[in-house]
Amino acid sequence: MSRQYFAAALIVFLLSYVLMTSSKWTNNIFYAFVALPGLVFLIKERGAGLFANKLGWAWVVFLLWFLVPAAVAGDGQFYKHILYVTLFVFILGGLLNPDFFRSEAFTRALFWALCLYIYGCAAYAYQSGEFRFGARVGILPARLENVIYASIWLFCALALAMPAWVKNRRWVEACAAVVLSVVAVSFVLQTRTALVGAAFLFAAWACYALWRFPRVAGPWLLACGVMGAIALWLVKDAQWFHNLFARGDSYRIELFQIMVGEWRNCGWLLGCGVEFQTDKLLSGVMPIQHPHNIFVAMGLYTGGVSLVLFLIVMAMTLIEAIRLRDPWGMYLACALVMLNFDGSKLIGNPDELWPLVLLPAAMVLGRVVQQQQRKRW
Repeated sequence: MSRQYFAAALIVFLLSYVLMTSSKWTNNIFYAFVALPGLVFLIKERGAGLFANKLGWAWVVFLLWFLVPAAVAGDGQFYKHILYVTLFVFILGGLLNPDFFRSEAFTRALFWALCLYIYGCAAYAYQSGEFRFGARVGILPARLENVIYASIWLFCALALAMPAWVKNRRWVEACAAVVLSVVAVSFVLQTRTALVGAAFLFAAWACYALWRFPRVAGPWLLACGVMGAIALWLVKDAQWFHNLFARGDSYRIELFQIMVGEWRNCGWLLGCGVEFQTDKLLSGVMPIQHPHNIFVAMGLYTGGVSLVLFLIVMAMTLIEAIRLRDPWGMYLACALVMLNFDGSKLIGNPDELWPLVLLPAAMVLGRVVQQQQRKRW
């Protein structure tokens, strides 16, 4: 019964990103319906088997390290953030039914919900005159307002849903999903970060197909390449296509150099502290809000030790996902690739990084826990 409750609570929590307009709704749903009941059940079930495997203990070590930068900063709020992230990961890892969140029903629903959100908001923005057709839809109306994070989540959901579509031979739906995803990130949202993720995902699919089914995959990949080249030729003179490249690298190289330089000046080991804000300006005029890189942000705010531990936990998670043939591993890999170009603090109140990084990592942890429990039975 508790597994069903937390599955429903997690679905409501995820829906709040696209249905609610305020972060307070998302936060309160998590506090009231996930965190507090989850803490009770984790205690009742004596850890729910989370600490009977190396991955669970790796998470413990990783999360405990953040007590060090919290103590250095003397920031009581950061202690709460550590607790929130810990509860989210361990509740999802220990108190959910892993099979449901890998089912065709859930994976398809997640993708099409995000797709409907993006296209529905874009259609309204075009119709209301907020953005003209062909211009970049620069902001979305709900909690998931950042178009870059929305496009990242869309491709992660595509990676999660594709195995079920292929397994059940839903070729039309799969092709439609791929086309709609590419159009969403290239024409509607015009986010190049997601195009990098698309390239990574398509390359991974191509390599796997050539490895498993070389005779069948070769001609199909060639046909897809030809159709892609034709599509590029047809849009090469469109203004929106040129807009994708007009922004250059959006100062990402300069930003990387500045933030890594700040990290070096503060000290590689402990970083600059959780409340650090640089006073340097991009091109001498633009203030910097955050590093736009999840890995640099980890080192900058909480030190090199936290970054190394994070890389270890993510590597262990991806290895387990490969071993268990878990599609959440590809979801996580896509997110990490794209968050090289956009991403900030992982430890904090519920934000976009929770469904992009913590959600898939916790799902893989849950699969590991489930497998060990089955072995004991």
